[in-house]
Amino acid sequence: MAKKYQVIDETLAYATAEDITNTDPRFLVAGSRNVLIDRQKKARSRNGFSRLGASSVAQTPPRNAVTWNTSTGTELILRGPDTKLQVYLATVDGVAKNTWYDLASGFGATPIPRFTTWYDDAEGIDVLLFVWGDDNIYEWSGAVAVVASVTGTTITKEGTDTFAQNRFYTAGNKTLVNLRTGTEYTYTGGESTTTLTGIADTTGIIAGDVLAQKIVTTANTPIADRNNHTIFTFENQVAVGSDDDEEVPISANDDYSDYTFSAPRVPGEGALFTLDDTAKGFGILAEKLVIFAGKSSIYEASPLEITVGSTLTETFQVKKYQAGDNQSAQSQEVIVQVGQSIIYLSHEPAVRELVSLEQIAGGSKPRTLSNPIKPDFDAEDWTNACAAWYKNGYYLTAPTNGRLYILEYVEDADGKLRRFWQTPQTIFVRALTPYDGKLYGHSSAVIETYYLFDPDMFSDINSDDEKMAIHCVWKYAYRNYGDRVNMKTFDEYFVEGEISPSTDTLLTLNYDFGGFTQQIEKNIEGDDGDILLETLVNTSLGQQPLGQSPLGGSIIAPDNTAKFRVIFEIAKEDFTEMQDVYETNAVDKYFAIIARGANAQISRRQNNVIKK
Repeated sequence: MAKKYQVIDETLAYATAEDITNTDPRFLVAGSRNVLIDRQKKARSRNGFSRLGASSVAQTPPRNAVTWNTSTGTELILRGPDTKLQVYLATVDGVAKNTWYDLASGFGATPIPRFTTWYDDAEGIDVLLFVWGDDNIYEWSGAVAVVASVTGTTITKEGTDTFAQNRFYTAGNKTLVNLRTGTEYTYTGGESTTTLTGIADTTGIIAGDVLAQKIVTTANTPIADRNNHTIFTFENQVAVGSDDDEEVPISANDDYSDYTFSAPRVPGEGALFTLDDTAKGFGILAEKLVIFAGKSSIYEASPLEITVGSTLTETFQVKKYQAGDNQSAQSQEVIVQVGQSIIYLSHEPAVRELVSLEQIAGGSKPRTLSNPIKPDFDAEDWTNACAAWYKNGYYLTAPTNGRLYILEYVEDADGKLRRFWQTPQTIFVRALTPYDGKLYGHSSAVIETYYLFDPDMFSDINSDDEKMAIHCVWKYAYRNYGDRVNMKTFDEYFVEGEISPSTDTLLTLNYDFGGFTQQIEKNIEGDDGDILLETLVNTSLGQQPLGQSPLGGSIIAPDNTAKFRVIFEIAKEDFTEMQDVYETNAVDKYFAIIARGANAQISRRQNNVIKK
């Protein structure tokens, strides 16, 4: 007679807030790591990461990074290690470079660089503005070009785009830098062509060199001897915060260096906000500027038209909302704009979602999203945390302990939204930047940048280009088969999933809490032909639902991965609750769980031991 198995055929989420014996057995629990739940509700080992650019052992990792999608359609990724600002250039003027270049140096070695964009009407392009903990605002046009040839006074670039089309200034500071040598050159004309003219001396430039527009320094802005720590653009007006005071100067909308204003102000003039604490970050809600200040304050600022006599003027209306103790954002790096809402890491700590400030005015708190894994958040060190929105998830790093947290969003065809936490990923990165359709993490240890969840990688890589095993643990909640009191028993345990060749996965069955009654260990072997079915390369179309791209790429398993089903025969032993744990820790291995369960039934024995 066929035996009846009580099988669970999906994994829904990672959760640690509830008691481990009282959590839905479809959930992964504390102790799990490096496992991803995909859109098919399989729990699989994560893909590894590969490096973007050369390796490094310099222990001055990037403190921040940004991906800039410019107004002219180029995409640039920049990072700030040590005292330098670096830009990665893949292909310039049709010439492959695939190199990180030092764009500028001499910045502070400890402040966090922060970035925003601002539209320069005179040049007809957006420019990148950034602050670095001093009293300057820095500006870069995003201009790069590859040298084709030079004469004594001219430079001709590769490609057919003009220098102006490559974003070199036509009206601003006409100075460029040779990124190979660091030498600066000034030009006077030729921007509308492929040849710059009026260069006093082109000595040191050779064909193949990469040229960039020199970064412009606007000193003593907004105020001399005031250190600028945070910068943000709202309706083309630049807001600058400092950790040294409680003021937020606002620039004119046509000149980011102009912070003068009238009272009342003329529309487009600058302004000055005075808060009750230092500004830590900015966002936008319902076309209003949101300012996170200190640990507990959130402000809303918006222009308000007023009429003085017969003259239409304007004032900035600033309103404070008391969000609750420690419910303001920790920094600009953890604030992510997602459609019409803001997701951020608070000081509590918690991940919160702010949909409107009116919800706070009405007595509500910003929605808490991290409660399912609150113990993890309370125990974590969030120093220098950074966040990013990528595809359908909020990604949050904890650099000190080398963990990456992911809050995944899944919407079905009927528009029903499901949010769930992935298990913590062991990856030592700090800043996160989507670039070229991929997610990149910037190392928290050395000057390196990684392509995270690379679909072609099933191990991580170190600075010596050596592959590192990914230690993956699937630790499920205890299962009592619907009865917390009576004893159960079984003699067969079923597992179905996917496995790559030569992968050995250790299955541990904990009989009662912590394996109190006993622990049974079994191996699931990727080269055991008795349990293997069709390889996924032959069924990849069926594995990939149309219009659905799981985390990590369109095909997330190696081509030679096979479907498997295995039944382990086990001597009967009575228990009250059961936990199954799976573990892999090898290079270039892949394992996924689809279904699991035993032919469990109530034992004929009573649980007399606990009777008193």
